[in-house]
Amino acid sequence: ILRLGGIAILLTLIIVGTFCLDVSLQFIGLFSAMLVIFVMGLMDDVFGLPVWFKFIAQITAIIIAIAFGIHIGQITNPFGGIIILPVFWDYLLSGFWLLLLINTMNFIDGADGLAGGITLITSLTLVALSLTVLVNQPQVAMAALIVAGTMVGFLVWNWHPAKIFMGDSGSNMLGLILGSLAMIGGAKLATTALVLGFPILDVFWSAIRRWRSGLSPFAPDRLHLHHRLLSLGVPHSQTVLLILGISAVFGLIALMSGTWVKIITMALAGLLLVLLFRTIFLIQRKKRG
Repeated sequence: ILRLGGIAILLTLIIVGTFCLDVSLQFIGLFSAMLVIFVMGLMDDVFGLPVWFKFIAQITAIIIAIAFGIHIGQITNPFGGIIILPVFWDYLLSGFWLLLLINTMNFIDGADGLAGGITLITSLTLVALSLTVLVNQPQVAMAALIVAGTMVGFLVWNWHPAKIFMGDSGSNMLGLILGSLAMIGGAKLATTALVLGFPILDVFWSAIRRWRSGLSPFAPDRLHLHHRLLSLGVPHSQTVLLILGISAVFGLIALMSGTWVKIITMALAGLLLVLLFRTIFLIQRKKRG
């Protein structure tokens, strides 16, 4: 099965974005960073690249995005008001956020329709949030809507059984886009983090597991949540729909709640993920008998 779906995703985003989005410094930076991350992913899909090379390419794309004004700037204080981040911490946290989302989307792209479905739900959530009176960012909403439309078209071919994969060129690029749209104009970081709560927490757990095993945190394996569910015999489509359903519920909660509810929900998401992993472990041990 071809792993070059990222080409179709990139072309769609560029062509539609050129006609539908206003020219701004931030969107120029986003498209420039997208090209860097796309070329790296495409080379990895075709030839295979060492982890260190991919990491350098990701950092390069992140630096470009931040240099063009895509950064956090300020965060909401749960106790009230706004916290203006010092420049150093602003750039550091912005870089970490983008790196996290790039690799989160890359790691969850291990089941047909999963990465595309997560992107669709997240982008639609960003559309709804960006159109609220409080946020009022129609250009971000349009950009997120373009991403959502692209994913609808791609999922026709990527749903199980997939006829094409997005590859690293697609997954890395989508992570960069979602992370950037969450920061442009602010006020969308916590919402995006909550929608992607399960995948992000899964990536954190995987990184810790690999580090304890003496492996690189970026090394791929087949121990993510969707891999474990599939190994139990849960049908492919049901596995993906379960994770997408959880993300959709978190998205609705994020749209209808304040900062404290989002924090509590993220903590509950972590607890739910631990319980799922524990349940899967006990079922597997019982099967081994």
